[in-house]
Amino acid sequence: MPPRYRVILCYLFFAWFSSLIGRDIVDWNRGWVFHLGCLDTNKVFEVGLNEPGARVLNLPHDWSIEGPYNEDAPAGAEGAFLPTGVGWYEKSFEYQKDWQGKCVFVEFDGVYMNSEVWLNGKYLGVRPYGYISFGYELTTHLKQGMNRLHVRVDNSNAPSGRWYTGSGIYRNVRLVIKNPVHIAKWGTFVRSTNTIKDDQAELLIDVEVTNLGNDVRSISLEIHIYDASSLLVTTLEQPISLKPGTDTITQKATIENPKLWSPENPYLYSVEFEIIHNNEVVDFVRQKTGIRSLEFTTDRGFLLNGASTLIKGVCNHHDAGAVGAAVPLDILRYRLQLLKDMGCNAIRTAHNPQSPEFYQLCDEMGFLIMNEAFDGWFEPKAEHDYGQYFAEWWEQDLEDFIKRDRNHPSVFIWSIGNEVRGYTDEQQEIMVNFVKNLDNTRPITQGRGYRGKFIDLAGFNGHGEMKGSLEKFHEKDKRPIIGTEITHTLQTRGVYKTQTWIRRRDAPAPWEVGKTYEELEPYVTLIPNLSEEEVFPEVNPRYQSSYDNAIVRIGIRDDWKRVEEYSWYLGNFRWTGFDYLGESFSWPARTENFGIIDLAGFPKDHYYLYQSLWSDKPMVHLLPHWTHPGKEEAPIPVVVYTNGQAAELHLNGNSLGKKPMTDEMQIVWQVPYEPGILEAVAFFEDGNKVRKSFITSKKADRLEIKSNRDRLSANGRDVARVEVIVTDDKGVMVPHANCRVSFEIEGPAKLLAVENGDILDIDPHQELSRKIFNGKCLLLIQSTTDSGKITIKANAIGLVSNSIQLESF
Repeated sequence: MPPRYRVILCYLFFAWFSSLIGRDIVDWNRGWVFHLGCLDTNKVFEVGLNEPGARVLNLPHDWSIEGPYNEDAPAGAEGAFLPTGVGWYEKSFEYQKDWQGKCVFVEFDGVYMNSEVWLNGKYLGVRPYGYISFGYELTTHLKQGMNRLHVRVDNSNAPSGRWYTGSGIYRNVRLVIKNPVHIAKWGTFVRSTNTIKDDQAELLIDVEVTNLGNDVRSISLEIHIYDASSLLVTTLEQPISLKPGTDTITQKATIENPKLWSPENPYLYSVEFEIIHNNEVVDFVRQKTGIRSLEFTTDRGFLLNGASTLIKGVCNHHDAGAVGAAVPLDILRYRLQLLKDMGCNAIRTAHNPQSPEFYQLCDEMGFLIMNEAFDGWFEPKAEHDYGQYFAEWWEQDLEDFIKRDRNHPSVFIWSIGNEVRGYTDEQQEIMVNFVKNLDNTRPITQGRGYRGKFIDLAGFNGHGEMKGSLEKFHEKDKRPIIGTEITHTLQTRGVYKTQTWIRRRDAPAPWEVGKTYEELEPYVTLIPNLSEEEVFPEVNPRYQSSYDNAIVRIGIRDDWKRVEEYSWYLGNFRWTGFDYLGESFSWPARTENFGIIDLAGFPKDHYYLYQSLWSDKPMVHLLPHWTHPGKEEAPIPVVVYTNGQAAELHLNGNSLGKKPMTDEMQIVWQVPYEPGILEAVAFFEDGNKVRKSFITSKKADRLEIKSNRDRLSANGRDVARVEVIVTDDKGVMVPHANCRVSFEIEGPAKLLAVENGDILDIDPHQELSRKIFNGKCLLLIQSTTDSGKITIKANAIGLVSNSIQLESF
């Protein structure tokens, strides 16, 4: 079975199976009515969303990404100049006769932000925090016949975040029907102890069981643990006399000859919980767990299952470029697989909880997660952000966050905040103790929280990039150090500059203004220029170089040397894995270029630098491309990244020399430009060779079109990535091509978005047209619920058109 279907099929099977033995889980994403704009609340309850402009749609939904980019948008540069506002959602549904005597709940995985919910005009509640999962019981407000649920989402006060937030019900919604005696929401906690032996491991298990009836119930709790092959490992059973209310049951399970979870082997066990009353199963919950041990030391580094492990991490925001905050599962999996193939083993959820399916995929694929609860605390960091509500809501939101995610083996560190303004030791201690009361099995950190005394791991952001800063801290404080946000470098795909760019010198951020660069230079790890004069002076200064020479304070290679040298520096989470919307420098930029991978999901050259440092799979990468008209005879720095021992460069069949890999972590040749074939050959200890080459392109002649898959399931969810590449008449990509392409889609599929990775391109995402950026662009299409042939055609003036055919089944 293709891996991309596993999460969907497992969820559907679990929902069906659970409905047979105690609880029913209904996908509630389809058939919502949406209206953008303020409405009279009483009128909405009387007649529904019958306003002009209301439309039927499926969730998840982010209305901000649908709107135009606008320099005057209230969200400003922080919100990528996209619209915000107020939106209403309505779900109409029939009361089902088999709900009689049961408890009905609605669960929201995420609504941004200030959501208020009503059922049949009865107010259920409000949740200000836009990143938290929550739910309500509907039982007492249901009526026979037709019912209407309304959700009002208010993101009108902007900016409400320091990055693009999205707006709306942007994550999944479900209806859950349970018996009065049931396992509470997020009511299980399965964790492995650190006393794991080769032949035995112990699991500690807590189960919260709720009795919403009026009488004491005599029930039995059964726990069955299965291995990855669905073979029964062990069974636990306990009789319970359950009074009205909620009781917590604790059990221990011994696993013989356990298979341990790790990024290299993400082995998962299944744990099934059954509540039995009068010989009937009245509730059933199934979840995954992994067995692993964690140890964080200063002298031996981070030990996973007793083995020294460097943290090779990235920070990621929750958006996915052109689809905004409403990220389909296929796109999420694709993004994670890109990181996995790069050699990444860890992700920081900057700076908020992500979707439940994100953690499920990380469990399955093998990522370590630094799970971050909040950006700031009591003091807002953006004008209208969650800081306004923090004092009232932080305990509820933090408890929900920890209880929702603490079963995931991928979660190995909790982060309680990021660059928190004005925090005190007392506040940090309260937060740390609150988390440890819910989960004492993982360490706690805080982005740039190292000055606080109560976190377990000293978290360093940008300040940790300054020369000597980590060493100075370690002299006084022996806590392990984690690079919660290190390092910051910038790149634009397909753009090259040979002169080193340093933000503090060349374009200081607002918070860096006030000191001269001469004062700050001793703290910056300089990268030498690749040439005496700039080889590519024609490049737009708003774009950054794809050589490893555009930095804030320290580059990738110099920081990774620190990770490898210091056992107390456990590893880092670079800023960022992917380009993200928002937090841009000025109009019309939608973002800055911090990502290793651009907004379209196309890797930049830094991707391959990290691959050479982080991956064991033999590889070689070569940069820049080899199409530079007008620069004949000009020396061009050619750089090779490889995890091999040496590399040899060839131009038009002639060797330009073989050079060893050194601690510089790159190999450089100065090559007078002449058109032709440039090839790098990397050499490995086992005698293998790996090659990478570029061919000089001729003029643009045609469009090449390709998809990452040729079949889609007709489920209304599957997504295909369709790349369009401009080539010459021999099929060689034209790296400077920037023409406009139009698209045609025929058959049972819809346009999801278009994107090209250009941070300065402010074209809408939902139009069948896009400018090529440096040779390529992207079309995302999504299946409908109909089957049949899907034809996608790409056209550009003066170029040969092309098409591709997919199948929906």
